[in-house]
Amino acid sequence: MRLLVLLTLEVSLSLAVHDFVLESANNDFSGFMVYRTLPTEEYQTEFLENLQETSKFYDFWSDAKSKMAVDIMTGPGMDMVLEAELDSQNIAWSVMISNVQEVINQENTGAGNKASSGHSMTWDEYHSLEDMYSYFDYLETTFSDMVSTEVVGQSYEGRDIRVAKVCKGGCGNKKAVWIDGGIHAREWVSPATVTWMLKEVVENDTAHPDLTETLDWYFLPSHNPDGYAYTRINNRMWRKTRSDNGGILGCKGVDANRNYGHHWNEGGSSNDKCSDTYHGPAAWSEIETVHVSNYILQRQSDWIFYNSIHSYSQLVLLPWGYTNDLPDDYQEMLTLAQKGADALFSVHDKTYEVGCIPCMLYIASGSSTDWAHGEVGIGFTTSMELRDTGLHGFLLPADQIIPTAEETWAFHETVIRELMTQTP
Repeated sequence: MRLLVLLTLEVSLSLAVHDFVLESANNDFSGFMVYRTLPTEEYQTEFLENLQETSKFYDFWSDAKSKMAVDIMTGPGMDMVLEAELDSQNIAWSVMISNVQEVINQENTGAGNKASSGHSMTWDEYHSLEDMYSYFDYLETTFSDMVSTEVVGQSYEGRDIRVAKVCKGGCGNKKAVWIDGGIHAREWVSPATVTWMLKEVVENDTAHPDLTETLDWYFLPSHNPDGYAYTRINNRMWRKTRSDNGGILGCKGVDANRNYGHHWNEGGSSNDKCSDTYHGPAAWSEIETVHVSNYILQRQSDWIFYNSIHSYSQLVLLPWGYTNDLPDDYQEMLTLAQKGADALFSVHDKTYEVGCIPCMLYIASGSSTDWAHGEVGIGFTTSMELRDTGLHGFLLPADQIIPTAEETWAFHETVIRELMTQTP
């Protein structure tokens, strides 16, 4: 009986700590801090890896990798504990964000420009999914000769997963481009950037008409609509889907970018249902990944470009993610991606490093980018990590949405134009 009571207390404490640190009661992150650590020795990296896997007190904003910054959020009162643990391993650290709530409060202080009478979107603040879809409706009505939208399915909680299609002369007669965002819910600049680029393609079509005359464009701003809605109301730092994963601690959701079926669960994901990188009970367990992948497969032979947009770190990531081995066409992708990164830099002098996922970050199996390249056969696939490099992390101020989108568009325009010259 005593053992049962102790086990019950341990589970209850673990749940309470997990809910407090990661769920954040009342969505208030006052007193939460983010530390930047720099492991330089293998034992230090292993220590952080173990801490990430076992501790319920910390939220790792980036995974442990030797000689690369690892950002860790702590709950109130846990700062000195983390500092002591880091000092015990001689791991260098600094405070990156001293009060997370203060940064959240600054996140949406845009200029407050009035939206168009035809929709609710602006790009000087972060908007709800409903506002994004109001912009879809506006484009579909105002530019009916080239824009249509389609619901590819419903999320776990019943929200529409909606794609905007930009197709002159009807969809399906040309090669195609795929751009999605928001697979990780807390990365708000991702759907904001995707919708801004949709605006650029459609409303500024006269500046680059060849792009829509030659190609069909598909935009999915929110791959994970339930998670995004949850970040806006309940927990700004939520990452996963919102499915019931059966965890005994009441944990929910799956990392949808570890749930795709190409080399699923082969490293860089977690079996812990409470982990932010939980890969799910099986490949394709998440209805969102099923709907999106099935939709992409309908035009399998048409795609020439695929990008799943994330934040943060300013990176252009190439397959493979599941292994340190490189695909046979890696050098071609690398050369083209570097041209895009150079064009991106020319806009606002922001440097985005280019390389394979494990080269730049860590092993990550079950990603959509690997699936798009390895299973669908799309020649150029990437996932971009947008601004910044850590000053604000996932909480990028709204006044950086447009500059981020402008430079990201320069990358797309450069890479896609090059691909157009290579497409028969």
